[in-house]
Amino acid sequence: MNQSQVISSEIIKKSYLKHECSKEVALILSLEQEFDWLIITKLNLSLLNIVHIVGLRLVTNLQCLTLSHNKIKKIENLDCLMKLEELNLSYNRITTIENLDHLTKLNVLSLSGNYISELKNLDNSSQLQAFYISHNEIIDINQIFYLKRFKYLQCMELSNNPATDNNRQLIVDQFPKLIYLDNKYITAEERSLPVEPNDEYSLVGSKVLAESNIIHKAFLNENDGITFFNYLYYEDVDGELLSKWNSTVKVAFEKYKKQITDSAMELFNTSLQKLTVRDEMFSKFKMSHNRFERKLTYKSRDILKEFEERRRIRMAPSSQEQSSDFDSNETSISQDSDNVEHSNEQISIESFIPVSESDIIALKMKLHEKNNYMNKSITDMISKYTNFVEEELKSFLELLVPIFFNMREIVSTYSEILSENIRLAVNNPIKVIPKEFINHFGDRFSINDAAVKMSDKHMEMIYKREEKLNSDAKKWAEQLIKDLKNSEKQRFWMVFEEITKYYDNVSSWLKASEELYILDKLYN
Repeated sequence: MNQSQVISSEIIKKSYLKHECSKEVALILSLEQEFDWLIITKLNLSLLNIVHIVGLRLVTNLQCLTLSHNKIKKIENLDCLMKLEELNLSYNRITTIENLDHLTKLNVLSLSGNYISELKNLDNSSQLQAFYISHNEIIDINQIFYLKRFKYLQCMELSNNPATDNNRQLIVDQFPKLIYLDNKYITAEERSLPVEPNDEYSLVGSKVLAESNIIHKAFLNENDGITFFNYLYYEDVDGELLSKWNSTVKVAFEKYKKQITDSAMELFNTSLQKLTVRDEMFSKFKMSHNRFERKLTYKSRDILKEFEERRRIRMAPSSQEQSSDFDSNETSISQDSDNVEHSNEQISIESFIPVSESDIIALKMKLHEKNNYMNKSITDMISKYTNFVEEELKSFLELLVPIFFNMREIVSTYSEILSENIRLAVNNPIKVIPKEFINHFGDRFSINDAAVKMSDKHMEMIYKREEKLNSDAKKWAEQLIKDLKNSEKQRFWMVFEEITKYYDNVSSWLKASEELYILDKLYN
């Protein structure tokens, strides 16, 4: 059985050199008489059979701490890590979330694989963006809703808890700003509430907007913090190796990583905030649109009801009185068409009330006027909403400019430090260049060229991402307006066809009634 260990300065130094430094850098640092504990910003103490969290007061600059796969039962002694942003305590023996009050900068917390049944004591972690609590013992779904207080929360891992099984849609609905749930991207379809085709607010129903929902949040992909940084270093073996050039470069690289990550999160949050504003305005637009459409629909139905009263036929004494089944709150034009066809079979001449062709034409004109008025009004509403979308889009794109400018400045600063350190080394003939650099780049002067290429590549990738974000945001706005216009166009023509169908049925009824009336006069 593996013996339990206590976190000591020796273990901290050994773990840091093993996980965070190249072999050459680790060798140099291990030989230094006075180790600088402040250079440690990231520390991996996993799989060490640690029972108690102690001995971390040496590493007060720590930003990322991993203590996973140990035997820890209690969260304690972390109050000295005021700069900590990421804490991984997954797969331990923790039963209670506690003693995290001082970690106000915490944005990633992993507690998966423990024995936690209650979510609490996280009120001071207001910056939380990612929370992992899978494989625990949460039974009450209301415990999950405790997390709704974190306005920046975008990623959650909740699987393998009794309370979360088969509750994905419920959780998605309760967390409107969430982007990832259980390692799966929350799709536009999961966010969208479908509109039934026979919605009571519409004569012909409403069609769910198509492509605009699909690209609704597409341009947020790969912009969230560390994901953006990983995007810059995707398949960049040269850049990753150069970041380990020496202790100065390594510190600069960690700063570079943090600054890029922070800028990317600012970019992500700005995008998300603007999307939220647009979503709210679109919801208001739809509510106004539905109220107006319902009002005009009811007016059209009142016109039909008045006409139906005028042409109502009383059945013969041996038959029951025919019902028109016309309800101003529930009956559509198409239902009236069916009633007309049915009435043709049961016409009674006994109390026939004649309706002229001009009355039917006048009815048709009234209905078309209402439809045209509705079309013009909704088109005007869409036009106003279009102006709002364009203004919001312009405002959003203006906000992106300083963020991307700052990113390029960050790249430039890091590149200068990297290039200067490499230049001083390669131009010094007595300076020994580590073999791993020579083996990878070929010769010492190629290393300097690689540093310049890395800088140019990162600059180019940032420019490309800025262009893509601009393009996708514009595409979203254009597609949204296009969908709205197509939806209204479809509604107009569907109503037009229903009016025409109703007119034809009533005309057929009138013709049949007149023929029966004439025959009745001839034989009686």
